[in-house]
Amino acid sequence: MNTVVPTILASLRQGSPMRFDRFMGLALYCPGSGYYEQKPDNPGPHGDYFTSVHVGPLFAELLAFQLADWLAVLARRQPEAPLRCVEAAAHDGRLARRILEWFAQHRPDLSRRLRYVILEPSERRRAWQRKTLGPWAEQVDWPGEPADLSDPDAPTWLPLPQHSIAGVVFSNELLDAFPVRRLCWDARARQWSEWGVAWAQNRFVQVRMPDNPDHTRERLQLLTALGLEPPPEVQAILPDGFTLDISPGAVDWWRRAARSLQVGWLMTIDYGLTAEECFQPHRRAGTLRAYYRHRLVSDPLLRPGEQDLTAHVIFSALQRAGEAAGLCTVLWQRQESFLIRIAERWAAWAGGRLPWDPARLRQFHTLVHPEHLGRAFQVFVQCTPGLEDAAMPSKPESSTRTAEAPESKAR
Repeated sequence: MNTVVPTILASLRQGSPMRFDRFMGLALYCPGSGYYEQKPDNPGPHGDYFTSVHVGPLFAELLAFQLADWLAVLARRQPEAPLRCVEAAAHDGRLARRILEWFAQHRPDLSRRLRYVILEPSERRRAWQRKTLGPWAEQVDWPGEPADLSDPDAPTWLPLPQHSIAGVVFSNELLDAFPVRRLCWDARARQWSEWGVAWAQNRFVQVRMPDNPDHTRERLQLLTALGLEPPPEVQAILPDGFTLDISPGAVDWWRRAARSLQVGWLMTIDYGLTAEECFQPHRRAGTLRAYYRHRLVSDPLLRPGEQDLTAHVIFSALQRAGEAAGLCTVLWQRQESFLIRIAERWAAWAGGRLPWDPARLRQFHTLVHPEHLGRAFQVFVQCTPGLEDAAMPSKPESSTRTAEAPESKAR
């Protein structure tokens, strides 16, 4: 039994169930015993899921090329100002090191002005990152004091003052790991109830949380604020128990990250969908998934602290939050399209031919092929006003965006 289990049991007060987001927060982020606190290689071939970072160095190099394009725009506009690249949740620091290495080799003019910032609330993961970064740690800042993220009702941890960043804030597979609330439709009462977690017969089980008018009103207000309340004609046909997985914490994080920008871009790479797609018939069980040793697990309550838990990002909610904070949406497309356009610009920059060895060509195939990672992940970018046309690989195209990701590939 993982040591996080007693902590979860202690939080089940007097036999009452807890909201699922509280369970998920403890299972993933409990200091010292949560899933992401266990070991640096949880993602990767020896862990439970595979990310683009673990395909090889090319993913970081392609990202670095795009980051350099953006930062060069700011460098021309503000010749003396420092430039910042902010990575949220760098896990073991592998992506950060490869990006810094690429800048030093290919864009020393920008590298000299660049401060890399890692947003990491875990003291243990900060230590992993410093070890991986080695000498590059001198170019990295870790703002804020370490914090416990296991309580989803705690204030959002994002130690960046408003309008403090000139540069890029980005994350890769972060927002899907924010704890989710599991709302379920009560067809008879025509209102949203909520799934919780209880302990019965020596195991964790999913149960409906007790309802009262205040809880019902709070859920409706939450859905309305996120732009997720379905219209009456959709409510009329929703089956009883239809589940909607939402992460208010992820949306609040995005809102705060948007406000941290003085000038620049906010980007996430993840898998997800729109508000409308949340209510497709095949989504009736929600988007919550559990992964253990690279296999999809049917029971997300099994092995807390030992298996990954994840849910699809609702990009339309991010768009709504970022635009309310003053940003402009400039890109929303599949990873394959995003990386192919970067490769095309890199080839032109290199004189017509990409300087890649056979290993990198194989990595590129994995990153962009629809049956691998190209279609599973999407890239969503917003920017401060005035940068809409600056160094973007393409304009957003609805025809290139998809919400569908093969279950075996999306984590």
